[in-house]
Amino acid sequence: MDVKKEIESIQNELVEIRRHLHAHPEQSWHEFETQAYIINYLEKLGIPYVKSTKSGVIATIKGPHSSDKILGIRADIDALPITELGTCEYKSKNEGTMHACGHDTHITILLGTAKILAKMKDELTITVRLLFQPAEEKIDDSGAYYMKEDPLVKECSRLIALHIWSKIPVGCASLRYGPVMSAADTFDIYIDGKGGHGALPHQTIDPIVAGAQFVNEVQTVISREVTPLEPAVISVTAFNSGTTSNVIPGTAHLQGTARTFNTDLRNAYPGILERIAKGVAESSRTNIKVDYHFGPPPMINDDECVKTGRLACSKVFEKDKIIDWELQMGGEDFAKYNIPKCLLLLGGGFKNENRRYPQHSPYFDIDEKALGLGVHYFVEYVLAYEDESK
Repeated sequence: MDVKKEIESIQNELVEIRRHLHAHPEQSWHEFETQAYIINYLEKLGIPYVKSTKSGVIATIKGPHSSDKILGIRADIDALPITELGTCEYKSKNEGTMHACGHDTHITILLGTAKILAKMKDELTITVRLLFQPAEEKIDDSGAYYMKEDPLVKECSRLIALHIWSKIPVGCASLRYGPVMSAADTFDIYIDGKGGHGALPHQTIDPIVAGAQFVNEVQTVISREVTPLEPAVISVTAFNSGTTSNVIPGTAHLQGTARTFNTDLRNAYPGILERIAKGVAESSRTNIKVDYHFGPPPMINDDECVKTGRLACSKVFEKDKIIDWELQMGGEDFAKYNIPKCLLLLGGGFKNENRRYPQHSPYFDIDEKALGLGVHYFVEYVLAYEDESK
């Protein structure tokens, strides 16, 4: 089979699939129409599947010569609670929900891979398992945490995935050795004070002032406690307190995120926030509670997986288009799978750089020429892994 020609022949179909999915996004743990669409497509190809992890799907392609060595290929399927502001003809029809991170692209590429591999089934010498995983965007309760425990996933010898990246030009790809994306944790800060009249602040214990002190103190952590050679972030992203102009409220609620590639620093973050909270509470006479939520750990590529992937990349991308893109402080729950794995960043950026809106932008979109390249990478990875497994 001429893999490249086969993929070129389904390019229009890939575009149609992606645009349908983009127009019908569903948020984490509610991807049931998406699940049904995936199942319908797999059934037409005659690929056996099971429902998994509530709104996910796991399919298996095994030919008569396939060994028990199993390569898992994962795509996340959920969308974000974002109202799309772009004007494309395939704009989201679900108000307040948008595929602003490119998971519609990931589903499309994995379905396209399924179609090509189904045609190659009789020639396959390994088993390929397709993981359509829900709820990647649910940081504190993500789909990978549950899907990794599925027996079909635990059987996999290796896992691969890709993430479309709008800042990388289409035609390029990055498959780094080592770290790719950071840990992504979140936190809630609850401040209890004593409310009262805005004209009588001395009769109150002001949680807003305490919250402001907390925010200011947090800003010194990265700049004064972490080496400047270590990528790290602590951001307070929400501050909610009060309802009117002449009342000092009794409570405040702050939210934020903490990011790092360093496991020791990550484990230290909760204690650092507790220490700051204790000091601010003492000075402001408030009570402050810290709730720290561990999300996905750092996404670190396995060397052997990358070695195979780079061989596959050499069959898909021009030599100077295989790059080492900069480390990303965004998180990826693919990191939760306890199996050797690697994540490729696939270029989806338009030629016009003004159209390269970042992930999670309400204007996010990708150059659809990336779809076939993603399918080609996955298929070539299967072939390369077969050669290694002989």
